[in-house]
Amino acid sequence: MNDNNLAKTALHYGAMSGLSVFLFFMILYFSGMNIFGPASILGIWIPVIFITLATKFHRDHNLGGAITYAQGFTIGIFTALFSATLFGLSFYLFGTIYEGGLLSSYKTQAAISLEDGKGILSDSLFEKAMDSIDLVTMSSLAFSESFNKLLGGGLVSLITAAIFRRTKPVIE
Repeated sequence: MNDNNLAKTALHYGAMSGLSVFLFFMILYFSGMNIFGPASILGIWIPVIFITLATKFHRDHNLGGAITYAQGFTIGIFTALFSATLFGLSFYLFGTIYEGGLLSSYKTQAAISLEDGKGILSDSLFEKAMDSIDLVTMSSLAFSESFNKLLGGGLVSLITAAIFRRTKPVIE
């Protein structure tokens, strides 16, 4: 029993996670909700579940019931990586093939959010921020969405690795 099946397990659970997150995104989108607003935070539990399942499966089925902190973190971060990559690709394809207005919707929401916080920014900083919104492309937006999911998955991986860590029993 070794961790040779790490990639297979991470890919399996990461694919299910990425597709589930994208499905949640689609539900929000077709429900008419703001996909870049507070409602999107409701989907944060999806990768948590799949990273947890992947870590537990890897420990119990691939490693014989014992897992080190490093092994737990590795399975979690690879699951998060596959999930974020699949979501990012799906998001990019959706925004370029199906919904060309997704990028302009993002830019509009970002500009509104920036306007709401204008009071705490200097005029020059506000203008620079508005200019940076104009520079966003569909690929950079998809990368940013994926990267944020990967960072969140890394945090979850740190926690699940600690929770599921188990040493092999000492045989006397």
